[in-house]
Amino acid sequence: MKKILSFFILSYCVGTTITGQNRDSTISKLTRYASIINHFSMQLPQEKVYLHFDNSAYYQGDDIWFKSYVVTSGQHRASTLSKTLYVELLNPGGEVIDKQILKIENGQCHGSFSLNKLPFYSGFYEIRAYTKYMLNFGEDILFSRTFPVYDKPKKQGAYEEKSLLEYGRGYYPKLRQTPEKQKRINLKFFPEGGNLVKGCPSQVAFEATNAYGIPINISGEVVSGDQGAIIRFNTVHDGKGVFSYTPGDKIQKVVIDYNGKKYPFNLPPALPDGIVLRVDNLSSPDSIGITLQVGNGTPGGLFGLVLMSGSTLQKYLMIDTLEGKPINFKIDKKNLPAGVSRIILFDAAGHILGDRLVFITRNEFLTIGEKTDKETYNPYEPVNMQFTLADQDKNPVKTTFSVSVKDGQNDVKPDQDIQSNLLLTSEIKCYVHNPGYYFETTDSVHQRALDLLLMVQGWHRYSWAWVDGTKPFELKYKPERALEINGQVVTFVKSVPKPHVNVSTLICQKDENGKLNSFMENFVTESLGRFSFNADVEGKWDMVFAVTENGKKKDYRTVLDKLFSPAPKRYRYTDLFGNIAGPEEEKPNLKDTLCAVKDTAAVPKVNYDPIAKKGTEGKVVHLKEVVVKARKWSKEKDIYENRAKSIAYYDVYAEQDKIRDKGGVAQQYLNDFLMATNKDFYLSNGVDSLGNTLMYKTKEVLFVVDYQRTEVAENHKIPNYVRADYIKSIYVSEDLSAILHYADLELSEFKKLRKYSCVVFIEIFPDWKIPTEAGKGVRKTWLDGYSKVKEFYSPNYTALPPEPDYRRTLYWNPSVVTDKDGKAIIQFYSNSSCRNFKISAETITPQGVIGVLKK
Repeated sequence: MKKILSFFILSYCVGTTITGQNRDSTISKLTRYASIINHFSMQLPQEKVYLHFDNSAYYQGDDIWFKSYVVTSGQHRASTLSKTLYVELLNPGGEVIDKQILKIENGQCHGSFSLNKLPFYSGFYEIRAYTKYMLNFGEDILFSRTFPVYDKPKKQGAYEEKSLLEYGRGYYPKLRQTPEKQKRINLKFFPEGGNLVKGCPSQVAFEATNAYGIPINISGEVVSGDQGAIIRFNTVHDGKGVFSYTPGDKIQKVVIDYNGKKYPFNLPPALPDGIVLRVDNLSSPDSIGITLQVGNGTPGGLFGLVLMSGSTLQKYLMIDTLEGKPINFKIDKKNLPAGVSRIILFDAAGHILGDRLVFITRNEFLTIGEKTDKETYNPYEPVNMQFTLADQDKNPVKTTFSVSVKDGQNDVKPDQDIQSNLLLTSEIKCYVHNPGYYFETTDSVHQRALDLLLMVQGWHRYSWAWVDGTKPFELKYKPERALEINGQVVTFVKSVPKPHVNVSTLICQKDENGKLNSFMENFVTESLGRFSFNADVEGKWDMVFAVTENGKKKDYRTVLDKLFSPAPKRYRYTDLFGNIAGPEEEKPNLKDTLCAVKDTAAVPKVNYDPIAKKGTEGKVVHLKEVVVKARKWSKEKDIYENRAKSIAYYDVYAEQDKIRDKGGVAQQYLNDFLMATNKDFYLSNGVDSLGNTLMYKTKEVLFVVDYQRTEVAENHKIPNYVRADYIKSIYVSEDLSAILHYADLELSEFKKLRKYSCVVFIEIFPDWKIPTEAGKGVRKTWLDGYSKVKEFYSPNYTALPPEPDYRRTLYWNPSVVTDKDGKAIIQFYSNSSCRNFKISAETITPQGVIGVLKK
């Protein structure tokens, strides 16, 4: 489709002092920046991802079900670029503990995670989703959502129990940066357009928060030393407000009142000259009012102004300010796409002089209706539920949507949906309390609150540095049309790239019936020794690379580009709270929330496990008195408990593979492997005849092979005779009971705890049978194909006898299809205690029209 670009020149002074040649040069420079934006958006359109989940909180052992929608960033139409989506589950410490690789079809795909990996720790887990192509534009644009994951209830089905470890208290490795705590009361100012200019009237937005980023309601005044209060203001919504202000030569301060106490703050300094950009997006439903005010000492000239939706250029104007008077004009917004747009004022050098976000509301949506065949249901009774989808003109719509029906008891309120995410929160990065509020209605109160929210933003999805050249754009990943395998052949020692060598790869997999499926690829490396090929396979496949040059095997290394997963983001404190009561809610319902806020300036308290301390070093551990009854020892249970209490798990084969793809050489000895994978392991000069001893934190390591007790003399030999190739898995545990149980019986309990700081459980391959070693120039690895999609389980109580049923998600279907009348019927069975349903249905058509039902 041909793109229509609006172009205007606003000239307010025909008789200028700028020579024609200089004027032409300025016009050329301004137009060049607009052309860069237009070319960039046409050649490198951005993608967005949104995930619809079956629930808003989970427990250990639960399944997390999700539907993925992949769209373009401007029009929100189904993306046709990438065909592979990566969805990762990260634990509270930031480790990727599970990953789904999904095939995108018509901009959609779906999958699930199981919260049964060991070791498990309750806390706030993150799910993020992205295409490789999205990584080119920065990690901040990836989809990310945080969920509370609670300990399994002590009594089955008692979901009123919401117990989880306080963030940072788990023993898991902590890869995330610690959340930043601010001052008790914080007030940030955001002059409209970006700067205050002396003598120019401005709108100054502000945001008030407590130490944890939660919005607070305040009142305040701008104070001049000799005049007292010259301006008074109050918050309008969620700690945000705005006041009019004209800066002068005198320094003025702000004093706010919060809970009866006064707090002083400094206003941003005003520039001696410049241009103030003011935007009115509320007065007219059809146009955006723009006012430019030039400072008294600011020389006039030509400036550029662009309006962008996502990465797409929608409007481009040139403005002549030579006369120095305020300039007022309007921009038509009737044809702009729904969501956040950005207005940028810039000069011929590419410097931004004004920057403002606005929200465009469109009367184009889908209505999702729902009704059941009964008002109430008995336990285990079948439920018939009909959905209807219609457009804004009430015409039926045939499309696909995802739907979740869950037990409404002990529910945790979700913090976003497809509408609020795609149109709003994906375009900004601050904490937004209750994003759904801004979409409840389009009255003036909600529109004003939304405009204020956009006035207090500093992050932008599209980087201007790509336009002015201060940060050249690097296209590292092209859109994947299938699973893409990229790699490089280098010399073994110095990692020098080897061009024009032959690479052959064998990819094979045994199916459920034992049949071997395989295929081969052959290619020649390019000038930098790189190669690439695509695969469209499902599940895990063995993959072997062999390198030859002039028909002879060469001892070269094959390095694969597998390690593209971004570093874990730093949590904000607001990511660690659920269903927080906003400042406008006088009596928050705390019964089903994660935190009870008595004073919004204090730490919201979750019912954390009080015995989960950061460590036991130097502390007295009190154990409850118990009566020990004889029970049959079970090795399987022993293994499970030790895995569950571990703080780290390593798949040795996978970790060795990571080392190779980082350009290193796989570690042969156990000591070297542990030090390469965990910074808490190190060598210390021992006092025995063996010399160096592996240490963990402050003490020695107790090695346990296949869960057999280890003698002291044997413990020092294990790292020397157990090669890493023999080891299937390693679990690291700091559990004191494990040290006491597996250490040499000749040692007293006191000596055991004084000598050892952890147990390294070593699980050997069966019969000590190691995988066949790779030959000269051969790399053995594996290919993760598309993940196999699991089917949601729903019992049929017409065929099964009733039994205790504690399902929290009663029904989940990522792909319900309506008929020509816009209708679809689903059926499921209730559990044994449900009193009311919580329903969430979401969709977006290939043309970008959104539908949401929350009931």
